[in-house]
Amino acid sequence: MRCALFALCLLPVWSLAQEPTFMEAATHPGAGQWYSRAIWISDTLRDADGDRQAEIKNAFGLTPWRAVLADVTVGQRGVDGAALRLKQRLLQHDTGPIDTWRVSLQGGGEWLDGRDPSGRLGIVSTTIRERHGFNLQGEWRGAAIAAERFEANASYLYRLWPVRYAERTAGAWYSMVESLNRFGPNGERESDAAVGLLYEARGWAAEVAIRMEEADAGLRTDRTRVALGFRTLF
Repeated sequence: MRCALFALCLLPVWSLAQEPTFMEAATHPGAGQWYSRAIWISDTLRDADGDRQAEIKNAFGLTPWRAVLADVTVGQRGVDGAALRLKQRLLQHDTGPIDTWRVSLQGGGEWLDGRDPSGRLGIVSTTIRERHGFNLQGEWRGAAIAAERFEANASYLYRLWPVRYAERTAGAWYSMVESLNRFGPNGERESDAAVGLLYEARGWAAEVAIRMEEADAGLRTDRTRVALGFRTLF
């Protein structure tokens, strides 16, 4: 009973672990809490001339069901883009101390270097069942990228350790697998895959992931990107 109550108190913290590296999740900070992520992404480390960028993602809880999201992307020449969105939880169905199903709607605008501001609108679902976590995301993005497109992403996270939470549990290890897919208005399609490892403590987390990008009709070559991230909840 004490372990169940302990897990229930930590549910807002542990559920943040179900957010994978590249795609969105239906995770929310509590009211008045600030959640921040820094992700460093680079072409394969052996490529000294590869592209590098840093993504800073912030979420502030306005209410338990509503948060504001502010993201900034910094490249080798400075700020490459920014986004400001509102995230509204539509559904929360908790079936145990850890088990839950949550759905959120998020929308707002973004700006990328050299392009006019554009809109974004999406929906995302997160399900946690014991050691398993599932995320599904669909999002429309306007012409700020290069052309209007729709994204459909999915991920699976598995809690490697501990098998069960206890009062002395200080952190947890997760494996991550992501399928990242983009569709253009003229039938264009890009599909990437990512695998990673996440360590989630009570107030912070660290992650490493590898993203394998698919070539697309000669417009983009096959490449592998490495991501290192740090998350913290204030």
